[in-house]
Amino acid sequence: MKVLVSGAGGFLGGHVMACLRAAGIPVRALVRSGRAGLVGAAEEVVEGDLCWAETLRAAVQGVDCVIHAGARVSTKGGWGAFEATNVRATDELIRLAVRAGVKRFVHVSSLSVYAVERDGATVTEDSPFEDAGAERGAYARSKRAADLVAQEWIGRGAPVTIVRPGLLYGPGRRAPLGRRVVKAGPLRVVLASRKYILPLAYVENIADAILLAATRAEAAGRAYTLVDHHVAQGEYLDLYRRVSGQRFLPAYVPPGILVAAAGAAEAAFKPLGRAPLSRHQVERTVRSATFDSGRARNELGWEPRVGIEEGLRRTLVGSP
Repeated sequence: MKVLVSGAGGFLGGHVMACLRAAGIPVRALVRSGRAGLVGAAEEVVEGDLCWAETLRAAVQGVDCVIHAGARVSTKGGWGAFEATNVRATDELIRLAVRAGVKRFVHVSSLSVYAVERDGATVTEDSPFEDAGAERGAYARSKRAADLVAQEWIGRGAPVTIVRPGLLYGPGRRAPLGRRVVKAGPLRVVLASRKYILPLAYVENIADAILLAATRAEAAGRAYTLVDHHVAQGEYLDLYRRVSGQRFLPAYVPPGILVAAAGAAEAAFKPLGRAPLSRHQVERTVRSATFDSGRARNELGWEPRVGIEEGLRRTLVGSP
């Protein structure tokens, strides 16, 4: 078995590669031009761009499985750039993989595709998707569109599996303080309540799940939500400070104030164009949910092996 990993020079892609290598599986890395030095664990490296058909065609030849972790994740840029990299490139990569006889294609999606219709909701793989209105950020819109592309290919009989990880953290990426946190001297202003539920996903646990999605026969044509721990914002920051030794003070902003402020900003920016942050985005941010990962546990046998405290310790302090 040989596996192609797109986005192999990125955070998740790098950990997926390490997981594959630990399992003795040969890896071909697809990376942006000039980034081959970031993927020393790969037997083969293909450099190029997700938007170049010739790059994708070369990458899929002779592999048994594709793990598509590559994406444009910047918060900057217009819709055209996100659509080209995250939507059209996904469609083309699946098309070329199917033509090349690839036996499994794992598409890495996002929890942002789901609608959270009320605070405290429970979300499963069968829950409705968020609307794709222009008030959403380009990244979230593009991940939703790419997920729908992958679903269309499943409908055509392609051996595609979709995984939707939670809020990723781990070695190589700073652990988040929350969904939206602003630094102000000794304060960390948290744009949520203490009770807001964070859907955390430690990257090594997610890499394990992706390997299962790539190798288990029952995963073909299925989608999996991957959250290893749900923790209240206040409890999480208490644990974060204890593990890291940092002494910042959290200050929580009530959701009602945030929504009202976003509405006022929208009205003020209307003559100039779109506001930096829409009321819709704020409402979506302050609604928390439980993302049920039971399907991955039951069908794939996924059991996260690293707990939240150990995950934070490895991220903030380093491995023992």
